[in-house]
Amino acid sequence: MKFVLLAAVLSLFSFQLRAAEPAKAAAIAVAESEAIVELVSVDRNARTAVVRQPNGSTATLKIPPEAQNLDRVKPGDLFRMRYVEAVALALHKGESASAQESQTVQLAPKGGTPGGVVVNTKQVSAVVTAVDRASRTIAVRGPNQGTMTLKVADEVKSFDEIGLGDTISLTYTEAIALRMISDKPPAAAPAKK
Repeated sequence: MKFVLLAAVLSLFSFQLRAAEPAKAAAIAVAESEAIVELVSVDRNARTAVVRQPNGSTATLKIPPEAQNLDRVKPGDLFRMRYVEAVALALHKGESASAQESQTVQLAPKGGTPGGVVVNTKQVSAVVTAVDRASRTIAVRGPNQGTMTLKVADEVKSFDEIGLGDTISLTYTEAIALRMISDKPPAAAPAKK
């Protein structure tokens, strides 16, 4: 499942390979975590599940319509959950503001061990309307004509290349992989005498 999750996340960064001028400046940040979570409740009609994380907090997860094994899960079941979050920022010339979303779902077959991988991606392109070099901020106008001011981290060395009218693309990807695990450790083999 690790390889499927990583491949799914990496394949979503192919937006960089467009016919337009290649990105002049780019930055990528990735966060990853893994934990054993306990199913607290499942609402089959609303297609949501509440899980308890190791720190005691709860999270509500949307269950994709493609899920086929809801009849096999019950409160108290344990799942290995892996969460990957990635943000890619790139500077492009000559593009317009836009937004798009996509979702990729890969689930266990009917009768298999409940689990799967869901990858959600949101991409927004915005036009730079102001640059403040002293405070390392840029103002951008998105596809809905709303404006936002963004702080540019010191690590982005190509900040000086950003100018008025440039387009930045931000892609946010989150991937969740879940697989039901046995709630009981395997029985120990009897001791040999």
